[in-house]
Amino acid sequence: MKELGFVTKIDKDRAVVKVDKKDECSKCGLCMFPKNANSIEFNAVNEVNAKQGDTVIIETTKDTKLISALLVFLVPLVLIGLSCVITYTFLNNEIWVLIFSVIFIILWYTILAVIDKKLKNKKDFCPHIISIIENKGENKDE
Repeated sequence: MKELGFVTKIDKDRAVVKVDKKDECSKCGLCMFPKNANSIEFNAVNEVNAKQGDTVIIETTKDTKLISALLVFLVPLVLIGLSCVITYTFLNNEIWVLIFSVIFIILWYTILAVIDKKLKNKKDFCPHIISIIENKGENKDE
């Protein structure tokens, strides 16, 4: 997915890029736009040496979207299903099924928060700035 954005801040090899919400964003959900927000900011890898104020194109890979969707949506469903089957098989009580399902989901999202912190620093899982469209940035080389 490629998006047009505006660099608002530079931090070493990363840039904060502001992307405006499009009509398609309400159907996708990948960027997790808040309902009332018109834009969202991403931390993107800045390999093209974009400067603050530049208009850029950022890209995320399909693999990243697939892995994110699996971790956030599919794994919890599988955990709920497994916890229901296993708990009901051994305890035969719906209350315990509910309790264990909630415990497994809380544990999974705690683990997911740790995974998220580790993946934020990996370049493979961050959007990349692939080109500069309009160079209005400060500190231009002359």
